[in-house]
Amino acid sequence: MKVAMIGWEFPPFLAGGLGVHCLELTLQLAKLGVEIDFYMPRVAAEGDLRVADAHRHLNIIEVEAEPIASPYGGTRKRGYDAAFNDAVAQYNARLAREFRSHDADLIHAHDWITAPAALHLRGVTGKPLVWTCHSTEWDRSAGFYPQSWIMDVERRVSREADAVISVSRYTGHELARLYGADRSRLVPVHNGVDFAKFSTAAERDYGAVRRRVLFLSRVSRQKGPMHFMEMARRVLRSRRDVEFVVAGKGEMLGEMVRFAAHEGIARNVTFAGYVPEDRLPEVYRQSDVYVLPSVSEPFGISVLEAMTSGLPTIVSKTTGVGENLAHVLKTDYWDADEMADLVLSLLDHRVLRETLGRNGALEVRKFTWAACGRKTKDVYEGVLGRGRPARGYAS
Repeated sequence: MKVAMIGWEFPPFLAGGLGVHCLELTLQLAKLGVEIDFYMPRVAAEGDLRVADAHRHLNIIEVEAEPIASPYGGTRKRGYDAAFNDAVAQYNARLAREFRSHDADLIHAHDWITAPAALHLRGVTGKPLVWTCHSTEWDRSAGFYPQSWIMDVERRVSREADAVISVSRYTGHELARLYGADRSRLVPVHNGVDFAKFSTAAERDYGAVRRRVLFLSRVSRQKGPMHFMEMARRVLRSRRDVEFVVAGKGEMLGEMVRFAAHEGIARNVTFAGYVPEDRLPEVYRQSDVYVLPSVSEPFGISVLEAMTSGLPTIVSKTTGVGENLAHVLKTDYWDADEMADLVLSLLDHRVLRETLGRNGALEVRKFTWAACGRKTKDVYEGVLGRGRPARGYAS
């Protein structure tokens, strides 16, 4: 089997989680015997080193169109700027002209930024199209001023692709609700986590309490950072010995800082900024509770990282990864009172911390990149008529 895969980034060029997903997925597909032509914008990683020079498990084809940002980061408030939109349009147009994987069995595209070229190529080549939705424009904007033209792109590809992979059942239901996508062609395939990078629950001393509560994510409206701050304010009404760590960067950071100053809790809130990947294990290890109150979270890889580290975790009910987890605490993203009560309970009760942390670390072992690869290959075989159709959503 050969696949022409269309992406936006790939290590060592990383601007968001999309590149990590593409690397891990292609590694697993290669182990399963799938040959991959991976298309991405041309990037100089270090000097004249090309991304293709760093990887041998697939054939990377770099198109001469410069990616200048990620759709998952930056300082975006109401939409991407003109330069980013132009870069996406340029990439899609050149990719359509320079496509040369005519021996591929199918095309696999990721998110809206690759959809226009993928739809065009499906039309001119007749090859089946698989599309993976990592997040919708509604997710990324948290419902505040979503870009209608991006939603139009997502609507079209979610309806016209031969199969649509969503990173969670939650996201699949959103595609059906927002865009009328055919549920029978929607297939949930969860992301994985690299367990070797993070400490295990066996290494955590649940008796040594630092009273440190962690928010580690992109600091955007989608992730609910102000709900985290409101929870912090309410916890600090009960006790003043708790530290809240905000790790990440994004457009909501200034609002969080102003809130902390205005509410008189600045001494209890540490803004750690962006945390490099090699420092993540230590940040999780030094925390007692992890909270992700996302307004709309398609998956949530950081949740798996925290739980792998044995860290007791609280997530919003609108976090996709939570649909398949029992050993996390779940609350409505807007319910700061309940969130504060859960944090206080975890800080005050060692048995609860340890039970949730140890059981959670075991439970997340089912989220592997190997499973992601196998299920994705099953989708390929389904659209090619080589195996049983992948199971979609019954309702």
